[in-house]
Amino acid sequence: MENPHEERQTLLLERIIKNVDLLNDALLELDRSVAEINTHNHEITIAAELWEGYRRNVAFNLANMQEAQGHAQASTSNAS
Repeated sequence: MENPHEERQTLLLERIIKNVDLLNDALLELDRSVAEINTHNHEITIAAELWEGYRRNVAFNLANMQEAQGHAQASTSNAS
């Protein structure tokens, strides 16, 4: 004699297994997407670091140029 609950439990287990398989597929797709995003973000990070270095160099050079112009004007004023 079969257990009446066994058939129901078997059906529920089959549904759970099917849903876990679907979840696993979804998580694999999510993992692939996150890896792709990370690769893209890495390229953006490199570009941002290059741009920040350029910005610092420009700021440094502008400050030096302004300082040099200030010294040149001061020495011209003193010579007069």
